[in-house]
Amino acid sequence: MPAMAGPAQALLRDRASSQGLPRRDTGTPATLDPVQQQVLELQRDAGNAAVTQLVARPDGSTNESVPEDPASVAEAKALFMQGAAAYDQGQWAKAYDFFTRASELSPRASLQFSRAQALRRLGGHRDEAIALYKEYLETGDGKRDADANAGIKELDAPASTGDLELDTAAAKTIFDRGAALYEKGDYAHAYDEFTRAGELADRPGILFSRAQSLRRLGGHREEAIALYRAYLDTRHGVRDKDANEAINQLATPESTGDLDKDIEVSKSIFDKGARLYDAGDYAHAYDEFTRAGELTDRPGILFSRAQALRRMGARRDEAIDLFQQYLDTGHPNRVADATRYLDELRTKGSAP
Repeated sequence: MPAMAGPAQALLRDRASSQGLPRRDTGTPATLDPVQQQVLELQRDAGNAAVTQLVARPDGSTNESVPEDPASVAEAKALFMQGAAAYDQGQWAKAYDFFTRASELSPRASLQFSRAQALRRLGGHRDEAIALYKEYLETGDGKRDADANAGIKELDAPASTGDLELDTAAAKTIFDRGAALYEKGDYAHAYDEFTRAGELADRPGILFSRAQSLRRLGGHREEAIALYRAYLDTRHGVRDKDANEAINQLATPESTGDLDKDIEVSKSIFDKGARLYDAGDYAHAYDEFTRAGELTDRPGILFSRAQALRRMGARRDEAIDLFQQYLDTGHPNRVADATRYLDELRTKGSAP
């Protein structure tokens, strides 16, 4: 029962069920799908209270006190289990999408907490994670208040002491932590730490470091360009050459005014994105597809951008919008695929 192991267990436990739970592999009726089987195993191993906790309402009520569509509750439970399994495997973006869809079907305090946890572990979504932790705390559920407050403390910038030297020293400590994460290739959490440092002590070098993190992370091209330009506007001068080169790398080439030439350049950019996509680098593939589409607007590029966001995860609304835009063009080639992925994203939260 993988959803109860490792990190996912932290999503499920409360004060009454924090001890380790036994695993059982006894059979279930052959008509049950794997997710239904997981729910039944959870009920058998941990008791009804553990299953109920997965979908506890924000105000603490359950079906006994507030009428609710049983089918929606069952679907939310199944989606939560899929999200917990993804979380357990370190697939934080996919877990977030499953938790979000479960919350849409049947809002629960525990699901807000789980969404926040997934975004915190994913990195690069600091403000959204803090907002979700705060939403959880406002429900009064209470079971994970200590963890939610710890999550907020980890993500939020320390309050200024009013002493410039002390604030600068604290910001340097945070920045150094971000630099260590950057060196390890964890660009999402490096960006979060650089942003925290910048909120405490505004320095041009921090703007540049934030831009670098987003460029290396991928999927945040416009934000990275804006940060490089903000750095250049400070006239700091030390990394101007690097900032300008990065902007040129990220920006879309200007139109030549010759449609054939623009299409040729766009195809070259698109092909680069396709190679990145095939290599599993969906974030940078999305950036290249977007650049290609800005130069020559074609329906197939809309589909490819949607595909990249779908594979990235935690960008569900944007992917849905792009798939719908593709369908609205009336382009016939990938209608069946776009329709299927659109339906899965809307109804399940994540599309494999």
